[in-house]
Amino acid sequence: MRHLHVITAFMLLMAAPEGYGQHPLRGDDIRETIRSYGQAEVIIGYPGFETMTRLAARFSVASCSGQAASIILSPVDAEEFIASGRDYKLVIPAEPGKGFYTASSVADAMQWQSYPTWSHYDTIMHKITEHWPEVCLLDTIGFSVQGRAVLAIKISDNPSDDEQEPAVMLSSSIHGDEPAGFVLLMRLAEYLASQSTAGGLAQDLVSGLEIWINPLANPDGMYRNNDTMIIPVRANSNGYDLNRNFPDPEVPLPPPLQRETIDMISFMEEKRFALSVNLHSGAEVVNYPWDKWTRLHADDAWFNGISRRYADTVHLYADPGYMTYLDNGVTRGWEWYTVRGGRQDFITWSLGGREVTVELEDIKMTPGSSLETLWNWNYRSLIRYMAEALNGVRGTVTDEATGEPLSAAIRITGYDADSSLVFSDTLTGEYYRFLAPGTYNMTFSRNGYLPYSYLATLDQWNSVETKDVQLQKPGDVYPLPPESGLLIWPVPSTGSFSIMLPGAVTGEITVTLASTSGAIFDTRRTVAQNGIPVVCDYGSLPSGVYVVSVRKEPDGPILRGRAVITRFK
Repeated sequence: MRHLHVITAFMLLMAAPEGYGQHPLRGDDIRETIRSYGQAEVIIGYPGFETMTRLAARFSVASCSGQAASIILSPVDAEEFIASGRDYKLVIPAEPGKGFYTASSVADAMQWQSYPTWSHYDTIMHKITEHWPEVCLLDTIGFSVQGRAVLAIKISDNPSDDEQEPAVMLSSSIHGDEPAGFVLLMRLAEYLASQSTAGGLAQDLVSGLEIWINPLANPDGMYRNNDTMIIPVRANSNGYDLNRNFPDPEVPLPPPLQRETIDMISFMEEKRFALSVNLHSGAEVVNYPWDKWTRLHADDAWFNGISRRYADTVHLYADPGYMTYLDNGVTRGWEWYTVRGGRQDFITWSLGGREVTVELEDIKMTPGSSLETLWNWNYRSLIRYMAEALNGVRGTVTDEATGEPLSAAIRITGYDADSSLVFSDTLTGEYYRFLAPGTYNMTFSRNGYLPYSYLATLDQWNSVETKDVQLQKPGDVYPLPPESGLLIWPVPSTGSFSIMLPGAVTGEITVTLASTSGAIFDTRRTVAQNGIPVVCDYGSLPSGVYVVSVRKEPDGPILRGRAVITRFK
């Protein structure tokens, strides 16, 4: 039976004769396994949601059910787990069988039924790009700790240009021991390039999107110290789970950002992907935000809809029982188990993008003999997923007087929450807002301009509405920027006040409003312009003195001032 590998392993281990998987010298079995294999997998009994949430904040949880959970330990966190005193059963690593094998050549690897060596992979990425140069461009996201390139292929009808099109990214194997998506994405890159002039949906995607494919996000975990994939590990070469390594403002002591994470963040900030997907193995389910919060994303209906469409498309072509885990192949992340520092939430919360995680198979190390089957079951869903970026509300935001593009905040009244708003692009002014069918009151705002409201209506899932917006300046005269600190006026206010920043503080900022005792009431991200005030509206807050903090992103400075709100009777 599928989907029950963790539970089954746990029950088998619990039923094993005394001494199997036991630890008379506590932790020695974990230490020895890490010395031999680079990591250790332990199974624990499910401790309840609250305790599981705390454990997931400290350790890399690979899978979880109502009966058991799998935790992957690296040299970084093994001793902390051992010291916790929690009962566990060690999973004895299995050596790769005959069905799991390495390709003998690049040509063999490009039959897509085996795994390439590192040298093969590098060659394959170059071969695809060189064979279809009219639609492909090879780029480097960054480098791993051991110096391996983290590669990505851009596929578009004008790959050398930055066109006014949604940018989409497909990425895999951020966990080095989950290699199925690695091969599937190389094959998908070849498929899209080869079909770029053949008509149909693939051609529409190549001509209407900027597609970036990153088959391998964690090369050191997959290849470790070898050119061949021999017993790969989940973490990078420093022992950190890269899918628990992204910034989370609510984690008080986050792990140090790894080189691969820093490079990926820089790449994603530059490209500003409207839509992305992260491929994993270890279950068979489409997982969508939030992973960290036990509440619904503002776009929950949209996230559920596109995830449902992925799984339902799979069901049309796969054997019965495949990708039926949890809600018939779909789950909100936190309803499965919570994750802190995950890429999915970081992109959705901090970058204004939208990402889901697709777990391709309930085993991690997919044998080469199964790769063809996984491709046939999933490639149509991956293509259909990319096509979601062609839908929704889109357009540009420009200055009415000059025609110059503007970076504006685009909010939906009574709808947006938890940073679900989107921003138009600084260089092009383009914006993309993906929404479930319905009617939405959208407001376009930028400091120094009058806001503009627009009622958007989407009749069905595959509909698109284009709205180009020109913002007007009000012609107001503002105070000169202060040399330091914040200039806040009027004092007192009824909840709406303006903040003037020093001339040197421009670009993306985070504004936080807190009580004098430190309780945070609101945090919002916006863009500051020299000489243009940031307008804040807190009309619902009671009378009192509040601390206003402004942080220049990404690394300061932080400026503080005080606002006084008075409710007049």
